[in-house]
Amino acid sequence: MKATPDRRSLLPYTLAGGSALLAISVALAATPMGGPPFTAAQASSGAQVYTGNCASCHGAQLQGGAGPALSGTSFLTKWTGGSHQLSDLYAIISQQMPLNKPGSLSAQQYLDVTAFILSKNGYAAGSAALKASDLKVALARPTGSSTPGASSSGSAAPAAGTLPRAMMTVKAASTSAPTNADLLNPADGDWPMYNRTFDGQRYSPLSGITADNASKLGVKCVFQVGEVGAFQVGPVVYQGKMYITTAHATIALNADTCTKLWTSTYTPKGPEPFNTNRGVALYGGMLFRGTTDGHLLALDAKTGATLWDTWVADSAKGYFLSAAPAAANGLVYMGEAGADWGANGHIYAFDAKTGKRVWTFNVIPTGKEPGAETWQKGAEHGGGSLWTTLTLDAASNQLYVSIGNPAPDLNGGLRPGANLYTDSVVVLDGKTGKLDWYAQQIPHDTHDWDTAASPVLYEAGGKKIMTVANKGGWIYFYDRDTKKLFAKEETTTHLNADKAVSLTGRRDCPGTLGGVEWNGPALDPTAGMLYVNSVDWCATYKIGETRYVDGSFYFGGTGTFDPVKDARGWVRAYNAATGKPAWQKKMPTPMISGITPTAGGVVFTGDQNGDFYALNAKDGATLYRFRTGGSIGGGIVTYAVGGQQYVAVASGNASRSIWSTTGAATIFVFGVPKE
Repeated sequence: MKATPDRRSLLPYTLAGGSALLAISVALAATPMGGPPFTAAQASSGAQVYTGNCASCHGAQLQGGAGPALSGTSFLTKWTGGSHQLSDLYAIISQQMPLNKPGSLSAQQYLDVTAFILSKNGYAAGSAALKASDLKVALARPTGSSTPGASSSGSAAPAAGTLPRAMMTVKAASTSAPTNADLLNPADGDWPMYNRTFDGQRYSPLSGITADNASKLGVKCVFQVGEVGAFQVGPVVYQGKMYITTAHATIALNADTCTKLWTSTYTPKGPEPFNTNRGVALYGGMLFRGTTDGHLLALDAKTGATLWDTWVADSAKGYFLSAAPAAANGLVYMGEAGADWGANGHIYAFDAKTGKRVWTFNVIPTGKEPGAETWQKGAEHGGGSLWTTLTLDAASNQLYVSIGNPAPDLNGGLRPGANLYTDSVVVLDGKTGKLDWYAQQIPHDTHDWDTAASPVLYEAGGKKIMTVANKGGWIYFYDRDTKKLFAKEETTTHLNADKAVSLTGRRDCPGTLGGVEWNGPALDPTAGMLYVNSVDWCATYKIGETRYVDGSFYFGGTGTFDPVKDARGWVRAYNAATGKPAWQKKMPTPMISGITPTAGGVVFTGDQNGDFYALNAKDGATLYRFRTGGSIGGGIVTYAVGGQQYVAVASGNASRSIWSTTGAATIFVFGVPKE
């Protein structure tokens, strides 16, 4: 019973980022005799509980869907043959589920659904029902099961002490483009990385689609991926080829016809804490992407063949790689997610040709590292995730990296102090990984208000500026020379925002899925305007029992969002030099998709009703709207093929519990007919 595949879909309180069991790694099995007791009638009763609360996300047979599978050999590592007991699994189910109303089922229903999960994973029913007193038992692996973590070729995943480690012989790419120079100065018709340019501006110099002709937009082609679940990819387009990803697949298309060129499918070798992927980095004829079980892959951009596979992080501890990497100067930059599982984040640089690790930056400092003094305790499970791509100042070769919340999310009493470098932008030397400076948006966050979206770098009003927005509902403007904040403005509603989460429960705005999610601000440098989407959605939560279990959710509280029908969103514009608001447009749904300004005076975006919008950049007026049939939670990019400008929209981000959205993963390509 897992939550939606969105950014925070696994959260136990409403748990973006509903009814579903957590992404519990439960391929529980045993020999027919000697397992935990339960009756066939109890398992049957649990099946009804599962059908009503879990099956929409995890499938009727626990095979997975919008949420991960609740059976399968990849989960054996976590729940069998180790230190965990059935009581650990039951605690997660009974205390954190259903996600929108944790603990709302009866004790008997929780026991029954646990019995059902056991029955679907090889345990035999007996004459005695499962009781609370039976939970203190370790679970044995099934007879004849394959080694957890084994690949289809039979090679076992490396031991934890060897991270990171190459998993195969390195191969060379078929081509060498784009080069570093190509990416520094991309052709007007290309969209060669997640935010188009290293500085994160998301601006397109194309002007074929304008405020005057946007009303003539129409669908040029459609590509149906054939999957249901998370679809949050930021498409990459280079020389007429488009590259997209899902949790396991990487796909190349002709960008003007939607014709598929190739598909590469990755088979996970370990547990999958969170089933989503936001895209690739393209460099030197290679595509780089992360995986749900903590690997970084290099694929041949021409054929899709795997060139190297480096195991970066142990997914059994809650780690996964969902962000789109960045690649430049012979290096691939990537960081892990997993903070909400109590996994400490890192930023890495890898050699682009070999996958060998070059340097590491520890997001949670310890020992004599600067910032360690901000953790009086709790640093061993301090969190700090990377949720989206990195930003690069090419002139100084500095990386600007947004870091997410500390852990446990709500219970700040377990981690007193400012908790660096969570909820911060850290600025690192791209060659060495050494910290230059940082800006922390929220010290000692107790609301799960990550700095999740990429920073934007630009010059305006005589200043070198960094702008970043967070889930706390603010957009921040920093002078990069002085390292000082000079403006801060709201992006959504605030209520009790200056108070810590309560022990008894209180309504706060924004909720943990409020503010700006993983798609951040975008800049029109010619108009001097910044545009940003945000979520207007409040929640009521309180501090609760907090217990760390390897690879399990470590949230520190419970809560409930306001009804999803009451959730709204905003598109807002700000003066890029001063930060002052210019205009705002209230939207019918939370806004989590990418936003893209163009030289044609048009801003493209999309909502969770599945509507693709072309807005007038001057005032936000709707110029064109098209219902795609699936929630839009990924990137919206514009590019040109054969002199014709197109817009690609990633539609179908299915979230059957929290966001209550539907649809199948689909790429829509729009264009204005030639005169």
